[in-house]
Amino acid sequence: MSFDEKTLKKVVKEGGKRGVEIDGAATMGGLQYFCTKVDEPNGNWELLVKSVEAMNAEVDEAEEERKGGSGAIGKMVFSCDESTLAVVAYVPADKTADLDASEWLKNVLDQYEGKFIKGDKGLAVGQIVSNPDQGKFVLKIRDEALPKAIAFLRAKGLFPEADSDSDSDFVMGDDYFDEI
Repeated sequence: MSFDEKTLKKVVKEGGKRGVEIDGAATMGGLQYFCTKVDEPNGNWELLVKSVEAMNAEVDEAEEERKGGSGAIGKMVFSCDESTLAVVAYVPADKTADLDASEWLKNVLDQYEGKFIKGDKGLAVGQIVSNPDQGKFVLKIRDEALPKAIAFLRAKGLFPEADSDSDSDFVMGDDYFDEI
């Protein structure tokens, strides 16, 4: 399928920026896997694949704005419009022994009667369609499915458990320093 240049440019730009964010969060938190959502593909799975490709692109240090760089991090990415939720699972080649992108994606899709479109160990694509008569709305499903994708990773020991006893809730903002 072909897309107009303007739409594709927006998708790639958003994907590239999200790749930088994922890389930064993974580096800071030591994460090997990440789940997120993007807006620009608007529920189109083919555009969502382009977005993930932009996230995974090698960083061009000569560029003024940093883009991509998260190719070493497995990810599940969601995008929806009013009626369709597109989902792409990506697992780097060196991690496919621990996690299969198709298995991960099917685990999420099966909980919502989603459709597996295509995929293998490294990249898998699917979609979920709204059914208002059954109370299925893609915005709600997207917000529910993201933590379920993380729960699947946790069950495999690939994502850290939430630590409610840690000091990570304590944030030293500007007002903290005023009191010192």
